[in-house]
Amino acid sequence: MAWSSSALAADELPHSRVELTTDRTLPGCSDAFEFKAILANWVPVSTIDPTAARALVVRIRRLPDGGKSVDTTITDENGVAVSTDHRDYSPQTDCFKVLYWTAFDAATRIRAAAPKKEEQAPTPSVEPPPSPKTAPCPRFPTCPPPSKPPAAAPAPVARRVFLALGGIASYGLIPDWAPGLRVAGGVQLPQLSLELDARWGANLNTRPLGFTEAEMHTFALTAGACVKRPPLLGCLLAAGGAVGAATLNRAYAGHIVRAFFGVGARSGVELPFTEHLAARVDVEVAFPLVGTRLDLVNPSFWETLTPTFTGGGSLVYAF
Repeated sequence: MAWSSSALAADELPHSRVELTTDRTLPGCSDAFEFKAILANWVPVSTIDPTAARALVVRIRRLPDGGKSVDTTITDENGVAVSTDHRDYSPQTDCFKVLYWTAFDAATRIRAAAPKKEEQAPTPSVEPPPSPKTAPCPRFPTCPPPSKPPAAAPAPVARRVFLALGGIASYGLIPDWAPGLRVAGGVQLPQLSLELDARWGANLNTRPLGFTEAEMHTFALTAGACVKRPPLLGCLLAAGGAVGAATLNRAYAGHIVRAFFGVGARSGVELPFTEHLAARVDVEVAFPLVGTRLDLVNPSFWETLTPTFTGGGSLVYAF
């Protein structure tokens, strides 16, 4: 049998001397050396000291029926008993077992009677001294500038490409309302879009110009930058293209093509159906800077600077 890990260490047990006395009729129980050797199984040998003031006194007597009677007493430095115990064993119990269990019980009582160490007051925690303040940097050219925390990486900009297809109606490039087809594309940013679109107006037999009939068609390209505040958007644009006409008169027939370039503005409304698909309606006006609409009655330069109005709708697919 062994003690648990919570057993007292040798320096925590007081030293004790062992006094073993037995009846002469029990010679097998009188071996003090054997008793001390058994006791050393549970009490450190260094604490069994024949010169110690404390004592473990064991008295073994023979009972009338042949049994054994054991009285165990532990005394302190002043000879005062601090623990006593009495056990009786049957005649069948031999002396070795009597010494064994007596030593075990005695070791238990020695440990129980050991004076408790006074609990030491907890050591107050010592706070570390405050770190010395950094001395201000002298105003020398060699003084390094204070370090700045690294700037956070900018969030990626949401960017989408879009394509649009729709129809338009315009007035100004030719002397009548002209339907046409619009194909556009560009890049959409959160609040800005860059757009490029191409427009084509089919051959249209316009109103007669005096005695001359004209069948006209148009082709235009526009490039614009738009500010978006969903669902609204506003754009500034540049436009260029050409107007062609096949003319028929009583006296002659001819073909005319004239180029133009201008600037203008566009406003629109874009209504999304899904994450990728939307419907868009635009209205714009452009003022020609170079070139004009066709006019076959020899107009002056100022008469040809006529604004062009365009409106239409389209489906927009963004990805």
